Amino acid sequence: MSAILGIVAALAMVILAAVSDGDPISSLFSVTAVLIVFGGTGAAVTTQFGFKAVLTAGARFKWLVKPPAVDMLAFIEQVAAWSNLARSQGALALESELEAVEDPFQKQGLQMIIDNTAEEDMLPTLEAMAANAAREDIVASEVWEAAGGYLPTIGVMGAVLGLIHVMMELDHPASLGVGIATAFVATIYGVGSANLIALPLGARLGILAEARERERHLIIQGLMLLKQGKSGILIRQTMQNVLAQENKKKPEEVETGAAEGDALAEAV
Repeated sequence: MSAILGIVAALAMVILAAVSDGDPISSLFSVTAVLIVFGGTGAAVTTQFGFKAVLTAGARFKWLVKPPAVDMLAFIEQVAAWSNLARSQGALALESELEAVEDPFQKQGLQMIIDNTAEEDMLPTLEAMAANAAREDIVASEVWEAAGGYLPTIGVMGAVLGLIHVMMELDHPASLGVGIATAFVATIYGVGSANLIALPLGARLGILAEARERERHLIIQGLMLLKQGKSGILIRQTMQNVLAQENKKKPEEVETGAAEGDALAEAV
């Protein structure tokens, strides 16, 4: 949510700055500039990444409202409970737990344990799934960062096109000022949206993607301990130590990560 507030605050500052100089808000709006800057940028990133990646990048915008995160402490307790169930009733007893698992990655791993997948097959499969998911997450960041590179240049292009139109109207001196001002709106759109939205958003999504990748690797370790038949107490102790070391090595950079770190400190 802080990312949304940051973007809104940044745009509000730009509008307030314009209004404080006595300019009408309408001076910041131009349909032509919107078409050139945002339409051109959209076409550029689609050419570079393809439709699927661009749609994924747009869908990831919702992460600013509710960042995806796994409650690792709850996962550790869940794996410990699964271990106790499997050790007392067998791995097939875990099938009753499958429907309650919402995370597709965890569900797939648990299904492999229920199916008695060999350990040497299970680990590379989960690692490949994690790598594919990480790539899908990071491509959204790359799309927004690429858009941040295209926007200023296309904004300048829009300003030049606007000036060309103004130059063609030199026989109407009274309209030159308005025409030139309108031309530079494209530059504002390009530079402003790149530095206030696209680049910060790309960086934010990159941080979230890295956090999700670390979570998946921790999930893999928990599932492999479950596969190896370790006791619930041992799984809990091992995973808490691994999570504590991970947090010390690279502290979480999102709000959910900070909350998990505090909870872990209390638990340990």
